[in-house]
Amino acid sequence: MGAKYEKDDPLWLAIKPAANETPEQAAIRIKRETEAKVISDKIDETIRAEKESLKKKKIVRLLLLGQSESGKSTTIKQFQLLYSSNAFQNERMSWRLVIQLNLVKSVRRILEAVIAADNAPQPKSPESNRSPIVLSDDKWDTSAAQWGTDSSGVAYPRMSLDTMSTRSSISLDTCDTNDFSDYKVRLMPLLRAEQVLTERLAAPDSKDYRGDALGGREGYNHLSWTTHGNDQEVFVRSGHVWKQPNGDASNMDEPSKILYKAREDMMNLWSNPIVQEILRQEKINLSESSGFFLNDMERITSSNYVPTDNDILNARLKTVGVVEHCFQLPTSGDKSLDWRIYDVGGSRSQRATWAPFFDNVQAIIFLAPVSVFDQVLAEDANVNRLEDSLILWKDLCKNPILQKVPLVLFLNKCDLLRRKLASGVKLSTYMVSYSERPNDYDSILNYFKHKFDAIRKKDSKLPEREFYVYATSVTDTHQTSAIITSARYGIAGQSSHLKPHIWSYYQHLRSEHDGNICIRAM
Repeated sequence: MGAKYEKDDPLWLAIKPAANETPEQAAIRIKRETEAKVISDKIDETIRAEKESLKKKKIVRLLLLGQSESGKSTTIKQFQLLYSSNAFQNERMSWRLVIQLNLVKSVRRILEAVIAADNAPQPKSPESNRSPIVLSDDKWDTSAAQWGTDSSGVAYPRMSLDTMSTRSSISLDTCDTNDFSDYKVRLMPLLRAEQVLTERLAAPDSKDYRGDALGGREGYNHLSWTTHGNDQEVFVRSGHVWKQPNGDASNMDEPSKILYKAREDMMNLWSNPIVQEILRQEKINLSESSGFFLNDMERITSSNYVPTDNDILNARLKTVGVVEHCFQLPTSGDKSLDWRIYDVGGSRSQRATWAPFFDNVQAIIFLAPVSVFDQVLAEDANVNRLEDSLILWKDLCKNPILQKVPLVLFLNKCDLLRRKLASGVKLSTYMVSYSERPNDYDSILNYFKHKFDAIRKKDSKLPEREFYVYATSVTDTHQTSAIITSARYGIAGQSSHLKPHIWSYYQHLRSEHDGNICIRAM
């Protein structure tokens, strides 16, 4: 029985024969339709064959989760270095744009702080009304009521790693910040460099992409150091292609020329003791942020600058949405295993996108930066960053869909934690529940480990659930490559017969890295 079409069906109107079609025209039409049907059937068969092949082919799907700036993208870069090194090398010069933009934004942050210090009166008591973070008690109760917040809406104190051990004698009441007016004028071309770099990198609807906010293309005469706030960040969407293969280091484009000419002024500004004091008093710790290159300005602004591996690992470019990364990981012999790693945006507005990727994942790597116990979220100055990680971890552990999915916890940024503690910052100032415990690295790391583990035990319904925990600094290539090599056995579903080997390997790694690696397989 033939198909019945309504006379106003748009599909039928598009394909129906002409009313005055001749027999010859009908024969040609039928021949074309038959040929098109053959091609369509072949396409359908190819799709079916590919689906069957994918069903038979073992693919490891890995979800990478964590708050913004927790180290997810850096972890992906480490995977690329290990298992897709050719692509990493080919994209090297593309990262120069990102690093240059990171540098310009750091200089902008400095000048904005100087301008603000010049315009605002000095507070009589800068530390007043600042409450320490009250963590849960020793029973590991992680209810929100146990947490302290900054009721004044001001960020929690952030100690400068460069200046916290020694206090400058400079008083901002006696120094003249107008002395920096020359810097503001001479460094104005950096705003043009920021504009060009942003337009090359950003998604079309990124806040920093807007031509009107950046002054259009007429140069930088209408740009200002206070054009937009510190909270706005350039980002790329998952489908936005900004990386280009290869590149010529000797090709100095407009931003590179601007940075080269401004290098002396930028270095002098950064090394100025008054600037350092302003940053200290304003609790602006640039050296602890992602994309920190102020100490490498002379090298990065050189005419033939080529980003190093470490430069790329430290570069900061926010990704919006979910990005899929594919890798071929070697197994035994000449065989390999396909890995699909999903890098999920970590800011609060993006967390709803996690759920669709929970299905059919073989493992979840959760990154929790542990050096941020004295910091707040960029999105919400009333929420402590470590508190936020614990809440996310709790939600992850109790998710009923994921009860059988192995968990890999990276207690990340341990290098910054070690530096912060060595400078004299006390955890108990921000976490009252830590009480009088020793303020040393090993004790505090063990505290964090048990904190996260207690949540897992309480909220995971299956006690036999696979669980691994590592202390990491994912910008450290040597350490992270060893961790990835070790952890992937369990992730790939081979942990049952490799646990003894993994534990032996872990002991070797721990001795190599001064105890910075810890693993637990349940």
